Amino acid sequence: LQTDTDVVVLTTGVLVLITMLPMIPQSGKQYLHDFFGIFGRLSAWCLQNPGHVAEIYLVHLHASVYALFHRLYGMYPCNFVSFLRSHYSMKENLETFEEVVKPMMEHVRIHPELVTGSKDHELDPRR
Repeated sequence: LQTDTDVVVLTTGVLVLITMLPMIPQSGKQYLHDFFGIFGRLSAWCLQNPGHVAEIYLVHLHASVYALFHRLYGMYPCNFVSFLRSHYSMKENLETFEEVVKPMMEHVRIHPELVTGSKDHELDPRR
């Protein structure tokens, strides 16, 4: 998912990741930054459409990236928002934020953990 360019493989991989994350919440924490990086890469990929992928494939990829957004925000809100803040504050990522990520954010409510939790508490195995 970090380097592949086949849209069918990417879409399938994201859907598998979304399915597996709730089953491995503690084990997956060591790969959290990789998961965030995958989200960032595929969000940009949806916008740039390298190789001129057919629109139907892009729709499916965008839907799976949206589902990944929800999964990461639901499980790791403080860490994910921290990633979004740092990644999309860079000038080269601003268009992706405006066109892809911001519309996703407009459809979620503020997560209570953003107020009552912290990035460290989120990763605590006792949680």
